[in-house]
Amino acid sequence: MHIPDGYLGPETYGGFWAIMVPIWMVASKKVKQTLETTRVPYLAMASAFSLVAMMFTVPLPGGTTGHITGSTLVAVLLGPWAAILALSVALIIQALVFGDGGITAIGANCFNMAFIGSMVGYGIYTLIIWIGRKLTNQPPEIEKASLAPNLFLYLTGAGIASYISINLGGLFTALELGLQPMLHPTGSEASVYFPFPLKIAIPAVMIPHLTAVGLLEVTVTVLVLLMIIKSQPAMIGWMRNISILFMVISIVILPSSLLAHDFWIEKKGSEFMVVFGHGAQRLEFEPSKIKNVKAFDLRGKEVGVNKEKKGTGLVLRTEEPPSLFFVEIDDGYWSKTIYGWKNLPKTKASRVVESFRSFYYSKAFLSWGEAVQRPLSDAKLDILPLENPFELKGGDILSIRILYQGKPISGLEVEGGDHQKIATTDREGVARLKVSKGHQVFSVNYKEPIKNDPDADSLRITSTLTFEVTK
Repeated sequence: MHIPDGYLGPETYGGFWAIMVPIWMVASKKVKQTLETTRVPYLAMASAFSLVAMMFTVPLPGGTTGHITGSTLVAVLLGPWAAILALSVALIIQALVFGDGGITAIGANCFNMAFIGSMVGYGIYTLIIWIGRKLTNQPPEIEKASLAPNLFLYLTGAGIASYISINLGGLFTALELGLQPMLHPTGSEASVYFPFPLKIAIPAVMIPHLTAVGLLEVTVTVLVLLMIIKSQPAMIGWMRNISILFMVISIVILPSSLLAHDFWIEKKGSEFMVVFGHGAQRLEFEPSKIKNVKAFDLRGKEVGVNKEKKGTGLVLRTEEPPSLFFVEIDDGYWSKTIYGWKNLPKTKASRVVESFRSFYYSKAFLSWGEAVQRPLSDAKLDILPLENPFELKGGDILSIRILYQGKPISGLEVEGGDHQKIATTDREGVARLKVSKGHQVFSVNYKEPIKNDPDADSLRITSTLTFEVTK
């Protein structure tokens, strides 16, 4: 839900600064009046916890991100006003130090996550607890010495509240972004702001939040509360350990998770699909990234291809039985920042460690013919079989040659469907691969420095080859 600089017009981000300044003043006053001195360290730890929790970002269409916030969790533990301050501090640090979320958009981001998340989360939680006590005839008092007189009611209320609050925060983010084309119509000087209307912005932001992001927020909220309830004297220790755990996981997992996905072509009944994912996982992708689709018959003659978006893939249908499919994908610019990977060019990202321009080429063999045996001029990085793969059975060896701009390339690693290294090309660009029965996916990656492009340090090309072994 972090909105970068340049996505909101001055009227929007200025308005949210005007809203948040008095909210911060009231929150500071409320916290001074109500927060006990002994609980001040909890406020600092809550801010650190939220900062680390928000490192687990999921890129969303349009340049924003989705992630958990911990707003309801902090509001339940310390109160909504303390939660507003804790999350606001975390968001400001992210914008100023880590470059996640724009500086001009701090007011909007704090409103969506700190204010909406904390107030709505706490309000729904207290309402559920009040209703639960009425239905179960429990006393209305909440004992300060015990965080949960009724554990099930407490955790259920917090889980439901966290799910609703993070989705409402996401909805406000989508509305703010989607209103920009109306406030700044195309053709004006302000047309550089967020370009997609509400009908695109709302589904793009809300679908991931209603599913993966919302469920993750509930899971983290419930589990952390359960651990704190079971060990109240060690609350600070628990939150510190959880923050460290999140930090370690994010450093190890996040950089590799981005690069562990490929595009490839697979058969679905009588149709063929371009899919994006890893192993059995299939992810949504933007069809406009596909720049070129070709199909060839047994003689190497190009045949017509019809394309249709379906589910998480792109369906390909041909006018004649194909022998080979070829797809070119422009995956745009990627920048590795100190906060994580961003689908942004170097000049649009902050605190960039490295950046690259990404292209994918994918081939699917359906039968052995002339088209399969010759290089494709459209593919800078190409995979050629040196023998008929359809005559092989599980356990046999297939020899392939890797070409870059038409020339064999040595020392290039070949990976299997689970991204395990299975071979390396020799001086002739040849690698020998062991096949198994069923659907085969092989991929190679090539990277070289790029010149005269301020948005990228290097060019990254991935090529995949798929075919079926039936024996």
